[in-house]
Amino acid sequence: MTRHSKNNTANSIFTYHERKKVKDFNTLTQRLGASSMRKFEQCWLCLATAVKPVTTPEGYIYCKECIIVSLSKQMEKNKKKLSQWELDMKAWKDQVEELKRQEDSEKKRKLVQENLYSLELVKKPKVLETNKKLFKEDVKEKFTGNFWVSQPTKTEPTNSSSKKVDLGELEKKAPVKPKTTLICPISGKPLKLKDLVDINPEVSNESDTPNSEVVWLCSVSKKPILHNQACVYKKNGKLVLKQYMGTCDEEDATNNELFIRLIPAGTGFASHNNVEAKKFRPCMQ
Repeated sequence: MTRHSKNNTANSIFTYHERKKVKDFNTLTQRLGASSMRKFEQCWLCLATAVKPVTTPEGYIYCKECIIVSLSKQMEKNKKKLSQWELDMKAWKDQVEELKRQEDSEKKRKLVQENLYSLELVKKPKVLETNKKLFKEDVKEKFTGNFWVSQPTKTEPTNSSSKKVDLGELEKKAPVKPKTTLICPISGKPLKLKDLVDINPEVSNESDTPNSEVVWLCSVSKKPILHNQACVYKKNGKLVLKQYMGTCDEEDATNNELFIRLIPAGTGFASHNNVEAKKFRPCMQ
């Protein structure tokens, strides 16, 4: 029979090799390769080479069809939210009107009851009140002295006003109208269809094969745009690397409103970012 002290679980701590063997605990880190990075010419929604590319004012590149489909779906959701809000608003108004009617009827009932009570006090003699008091006292003496008879429990008056919904609180809880503004699916900022700018890039294939990847070129230097910072010219949709923006017209180069700075591919930096993916899991103690 083997010694139990030689088993992996016999020691008070886990060794380095034992921790490496365990695959379901601790944080996993893995470096992301080039295949995991988004390329410059790819759409942010479908992650394929953009077809009829357009850009938002923030510099996110989309296929024209992808962004239109995304905005149309947002419009459908906004219509559903609006219709639901209208139903909630109608139910809320009905509830407020019902509470107002109940309060008015309660005020009228109290007014009538007070008037009737004052009239009854005038009509009824005081002898009946004394007889009632004596009768109640006799009943109390009978029940309190007998051990075998269950004593009547005191019923506390229920406060009906506390159970009712307050009208002021209900008016404050009116349904909030949902926002119907269309937003960019990546940045979350408001976006209109007229704000999209068409891109007319110069394309270059890396090889002559039909399955070769498409690379966009700078219109000034004819260099491929990989991880560089580039801008799009609003007038004609041409792409220009940031370092060559000074070669454009002097008036256009100084006017930043005519250029949109595009989001670069990958992380946009050579060594400033850790290109790693982390997965946090329970710690092994």
